[in-house]
Amino acid sequence: MPNQKTRRFLASASACVAVFTLLVGCGAAAPDRPRLEMEPARSVPLTDADRAVTSRAEALLVQSCMKRKGHRYWVAAPLDEDETRSFGYVMDDVAWAQAHGYGSRVKQKVLRAKKNDRNLSYRADLSTHAARTYVTDLAGGPGSEIMTVRLPAGGQIRLATGGCEGEAVRKLYGDQEKWFRADRIATNLTPLYVPDLVADQRFKTAQSRWAACMRAAGHPYRTPADIRSALPEVTSGRSAAKAYRTEVRLAVAEATCARRTGFGDTLRALEEEHSAPVRERYRAEITERDQLERAALRRAEQILNH
Repeated sequence: MPNQKTRRFLASASACVAVFTLLVGCGAAAPDRPRLEMEPARSVPLTDADRAVTSRAEALLVQSCMKRKGHRYWVAAPLDEDETRSFGYVMDDVAWAQAHGYGSRVKQKVLRAKKNDRNLSYRADLSTHAARTYVTDLAGGPGSEIMTVRLPAGGQIRLATGGCEGEAVRKLYGDQEKWFRADRIATNLTPLYVPDLVADQRFKTAQSRWAACMRAAGHPYRTPADIRSALPEVTSGRSAAKAYRTEVRLAVAEATCARRTGFGDTLRALEEEHSAPVRERYRAEITERDQLERAALRRAEQILNH
């Protein structure tokens, strides 16, 4: 989801900008694609599957640390790899849309897992003093150092560095402050170029072709964002099964038209073009982020294979 601390641009297209940040602005890797001829050589970020490996290893490190401090700690079961895929402004994977719609059931699965998190129930059963100790050991107490990173588009993000969570990050990434700064900057560059992208006539033309395809299919939506906004009302009052069938039907139509008109490919090409100057400006941070991630992935694989 778009970072809530970043500013919104282009008031006349605010919804478009906000949703488009999903394409590349949240740190999730886009599906593999051929490099464009215009694209300069650059470091390659981890895929969603890679990050799932790192996240699981991090959770296991937290578990080990908490056990060492005398607490019980459970690591949640990972999602299926197919379920963790990321999509952006327009859905253009027809097969995924057929299987998952817009991912509502995947989101429900995640929410259920969070609601049934055994760590929460375990902490709830502790005494006030024991629960306070648990939280301090997990995330750090009042005396923990706070790191602050100023974002390229304005605003800042703060993070406490203590507890087992901080220890796990340091074991995986080495320098926690260096990792935090590089990662937050590298994954919050989208607002610097999306306004120019959505104002690009090639974007507008591609979106108009997609909208015409959708109208011909019986779905009169001007933008993919309009579908996402309308979905709650369109499915309101229907049974869960009927609501999901409606979601899947719209997602498949959106993806089919995105493929048929080349909207998805156009978006990716424009993203490469408009983001290139910004990526160059922040090349040091991006390179550092990618190097630290790669090193962390190697450590994570060793942990999981131990």
